[in-house]
Amino acid sequence: MSHQILVATMLWAVALWRAPSLRHSRKQRAISLAFLSLAAAMTLEVPAVSARFDSLTGIASTAYLLKHMLGLVSAAAVLEFVIAVVRPQGFLQRSRHALEAACLILMPAAFALAPEDARVPDDIVFAHETSRWALVHVGVFTLYIGCAMTVTAILFLHAARHARDRWIRAGHTLLGLGGAVGVLYALQRLVHLVHVATGDATAAEVHRADAVSTTLKVVAIAAITAGSCLSPLSVAATALRQRRALPRLDPLWRTLTDAVPSVVLPIDPGQARTRLLLHRRLVEISDATLTLREYVPANLQHRALDMARSSGYPPRARSAVAEAAWLKTAVLIASSSAPYKGEHPRSGSDGLSPAAELRWTCQVSAAFDRCPSVAAFARAEAARIQEQNRKQPA
Repeated sequence: MSHQILVATMLWAVALWRAPSLRHSRKQRAISLAFLSLAAAMTLEVPAVSARFDSLTGIASTAYLLKHMLGLVSAAAVLEFVIAVVRPQGFLQRSRHALEAACLILMPAAFALAPEDARVPDDIVFAHETSRWALVHVGVFTLYIGCAMTVTAILFLHAARHARDRWIRAGHTLLGLGGAVGVLYALQRLVHLVHVATGDATAAEVHRADAVSTTLKVVAIAAITAGSCLSPLSVAATALRQRRALPRLDPLWRTLTDAVPSVVLPIDPGQARTRLLLHRRLVEISDATLTLREYVPANLQHRALDMARSSGYPPRARSAVAEAAWLKTAVLIASSSAPYKGEHPRSGSDGLSPAAELRWTCQVSAAFDRCPSVAAFARAEAARIQEQNRKQPA
């Protein structure tokens, strides 16, 4: 199987995967259009397809022309995607669209003016006839690709330096590197075209230049494809983590909301809306924690930390184990005790980012549900607090 078929298959797979997003935002439409047009362009690079296309039209090298026009549309769409992501306020909108329109008009005009037997510049070497118009046609395409990829590389590499999310940073970096390789591709092709125009290129040099440009083109396409897919993949990975987190939170959520049912919101978002349901669970756990902490003294949290340390838990797990221990104690005494007058424990989730809060709460839930030392500590402390309450004068 040729590299053209492999690349075209990969691009069609990505294009069809992204096709539904044509109805969505500006940036989604742009990247979907980029992959659809690039997949079509790479399909026309398959020799059997291009030969069949030329025979159907009855005009020599029309597949070659259409491939370049689709490639230019794809590069313009990638540039639109870049600007929508990095510069949503716009970037030379009228100038860019005017340049794209001019290139799309000039390319077929130059192609039509070129001799029929020399419309593909590399064939000039074998036909011994230099067609300046053929060089203009492919030169316009190559110059536009170089300009578009230069802007792509600069904007995305700059954006990658300032991105906080690691998935977005990795995606921007790959897109920027793909643009940089695209610039190298354009420069290499321009140098080669100049070499061909001077009449000094040999058949061996033409084949060697084609091999280099093909490698650069495939690397650029692969990097841009991978970079553009990281963002939706990160969304899918986040959704998977959220679905897996719900059952992990369930033991803690059920126990705390049974103890403090007033924190449960009345409207149920349903199991299908995972993100909203998970957010609800975290809010209700947090609200129940704030209520239950009123029933236990702050020094209970210190004793819970001592218990976690003496039970052999690693340092990074001790605070979650301690939180689970004092929460379980509070659950045991809340229904039969009055709120404690004094300092109360501080929740370990205070000040955490949403992702860190989710990880922390899952750790607390696991310790709350499965740690024997947590259960033993809670029973002993609850009995001690209740005994103290009975001894206090009414």
